[in-house]
Amino acid sequence: MKSITSNGFYEEYAKGFLWSEIFISDSFSTKVVDSLDDGISVVEWTYDDGELKLTMQTFGEDDPALICDFSHKGSMMLTKLEALKKFRCNSSWTYTKQLIVEGVSNGENTLDKVSRKLWGSYLQSSSEMSPEVRYYSDPLFQAVVDAELGSISSRELAKIKYNEMEFALEGEPTPAISLTDLLSQNIQITKWAIEGLLIMFGKVFLAAKAKSGKTTMSMSLLKSLADGEDFLGKFKVNRVEGRIGYMNLELTEHQMQEWVGRQVIKNHDRIHFWNLRGKVNPFRSANSRNHLIEEIKSLGIKTLIIDTFSKIFPGEANNNSEVNRFLAMLDVTLDKAGVEQLIMLVHAGNDGSKIRGATALTDHPDGIWYLASDEEGNRFFHAIGRDISIPEGQLIYEPETSELTYTGSSKKLAKGVSAKDKVLTFIKENKGATASVIDDSIGGTKGFKIKIRKQLIKDGLVEVKKGPRNSDLYFPL
Repeated sequence: MKSITSNGFYEEYAKGFLWSEIFISDSFSTKVVDSLDDGISVVEWTYDDGELKLTMQTFGEDDPALICDFSHKGSMMLTKLEALKKFRCNSSWTYTKQLIVEGVSNGENTLDKVSRKLWGSYLQSSSEMSPEVRYYSDPLFQAVVDAELGSISSRELAKIKYNEMEFALEGEPTPAISLTDLLSQNIQITKWAIEGLLIMFGKVFLAAKAKSGKTTMSMSLLKSLADGEDFLGKFKVNRVEGRIGYMNLELTEHQMQEWVGRQVIKNHDRIHFWNLRGKVNPFRSANSRNHLIEEIKSLGIKTLIIDTFSKIFPGEANNNSEVNRFLAMLDVTLDKAGVEQLIMLVHAGNDGSKIRGATALTDHPDGIWYLASDEEGNRFFHAIGRDISIPEGQLIYEPETSELTYTGSSKKLAKGVSAKDKVLTFIKENKGATASVIDDSIGGTKGFKIKIRKQLIKDGLVEVKKGPRNSDLYFPL
């Protein structure tokens, strides 16, 4: 008795297929070339696509086919099982078994009906079998398991090979160092690239919500780094080695030319730009990263500004694993390129108090600079990080030069001063305006607006006169 998993089992059931089902008529031409004594026709099957030609002959449905090719190596006889495997299943034994099991004919005699009924009962109970028993008793299940096993094995082997390749590309790991050796090293004395904000060999992220001044601040930073001027008029800049690179993925080339031109930078030769808006991502592949590494080296860039992270990161912004992998790749790339300081612009939430997206962005840098604004349009800056603690203070913006200055004034003080100036200017331009009209010229709560008007009266800058229907009319003094 043949095992259900033996070749003999499949040989027998392969005979259930007609040669015309195996040698598909669209591919093979046929003709009857002879007739045997018992009346069985000898049929010749020919495949000819102009490049390859193959002829075979069959002698009924029960016997193997004859391969009429004298250059053929191996057996000249072709069984239906082997023919199914080669012509219908791309030489895959797994697919052949599935095809045969699915293609077994269901006859209509009593024997076939009983067997189908028993087979249905078997299938119903097969889910209760152990996988091992089902594997040896169910050919279709065995075929599926074998296919999945091959797939899993190939994936796992590919992972091992890929990790080996990645490790080889990374180079030798950094060895541990003793405390004695660490303390005896001649470490650079100057700690800060920008006093209180950016350490030498450090990286910081500048976070702000969209269209709130990140690029404007980075232009101011560019000037300070190139010319050695105090950043934001407050923080001393120590000259760093090498040139400065600016990776612009936000502005058009025309905008960049206009914006950076307003800064009146003296040391033009210290800065190099990549204007990449609408261009390919330089971190997209190993080849492109290697090209970027060589370019950065050749230019001697040691400090890099990237505007912005969202334009170079291709993954899911809220996925910590994806963000961490990308940041690790970025660190390796810039380290190979010899970049010592990194300033990267990132997006913050609507209130500007935290970086938008995965928490990995908050954990990764040495420091984070936060840029925020209030409903009056006032801008505020503060910074936190390792050895970094700059309290929130107002920034004053000079439109003609795009210059930013950190004053240190609190939001509360800045809001009051700004609102008073706006209301006083409005009253000077609209003499005799009513309270409701004045209040519409500024933001804030009703109580806040009343307080501003009373303060202007108290300071002797505004007087109130009675108008029609006993209304209050405001005039400047």
